[in-house]
Amino acid sequence: MANRKLRRYGLEAVAKVLIFIGFLFVLFSWAASVYYFGSVGRFTLFLVPLIFTCVLALLLLVIRYRYTLFEGYPYLMSLPSLFYHIKERKGSDNRSVAFSMIFTVHALVIAFLGIMSLVLVVSIGSSIRGGTASPILYSYLLVIAVLIASVLLQYRRIYIRFVK
Repeated sequence: MANRKLRRYGLEAVAKVLIFIGFLFVLFSWAASVYYFGSVGRFTLFLVPLIFTCVLALLLLVIRYRYTLFEGYPYLMSLPSLFYHIKERKGSDNRSVAFSMIFTVHALVIAFLGIMSLVLVVSIGSSIRGGTASPILYSYLLVIAVLIASVLLQYRRIYIRFVK
C-alpha cells in the first residue's frame, strides 16, 4: 500500500466543523486563563491552553499531510486495521474515501481537546480562587467517556459503509 498513490479527497464537512469547534474551545480556554489570571495572578494557568494548542497544531499537521505521510512514511502512521479490511473489490476510490473518513476521528479528537482544555482551565481557576477542589474537574471524566464512545461510533460508521 505504501507504493500506491491514493486519490486525494478533502475532509468531510463534519470534520471541518469539528476542527472549528476545537479551535473555539481552545480559544475560550485562553480567554478563561486570562480571566482567572486577573483574579488569582498565576501564570501556570496559561500552561494548560498552551499544551492543548500545541497538540491541536500537531493533529492539524497530521490531517493536512495525511496522504503524504501515509504514502511516503507508512511506518509513522498508526491507522486502524479497518482500513486494511476494506475489500479490494470495493475499488480504490472507496479505499481513498474511507481513508479520508478515518481522519474525521482526528478532527473529533481536536474538538474534544478544546473542550478538555476549557474544562481543565476553568476547574483549576475556580479551585485556586475558591481554595477547594472544583466540581467541574469531575466532568472531565465524562468528556473522556464521550470522546471514546464517539471515536468508536465513527469507526463503526466506516466499517458499516465499507466493509459489510
